[in-house]
Amino acid sequence: MRRVHGVPRDVTELFDHFAQQLARAGFTRYSARAILHRIRWHHHVERGNRTFKCNNLWTPRMARAWLAENPQYPGFFETRASPGGGHDNDE
Repeated sequence: MRRVHGVPRDVTELFDHFAQQLARAGFTRYSARAILHRIRWHHHVERGNRTFKCNNLWTPRMARAWLAENPQYPGFFETRASPGGGHDNDE
């Protein structure tokens, strides 16, 4: 997955990995926030990194980036307009 502004590369790579895994398992819709929680689990439990932090505000940016790069899964994540009127805070 392409670089998402302000999000560490390993987080975007894991987001892509888990989203692809879900899509291959037959899910047509899923929660981007649930994937971010899975990434927390991965760092805290599987890697033993209790100091790992990730920001919930990363979720919409990663979901939009993933959807843009994976047009074969339209609507996999639900997206909404941001309070600022745009669709992404990265612009």
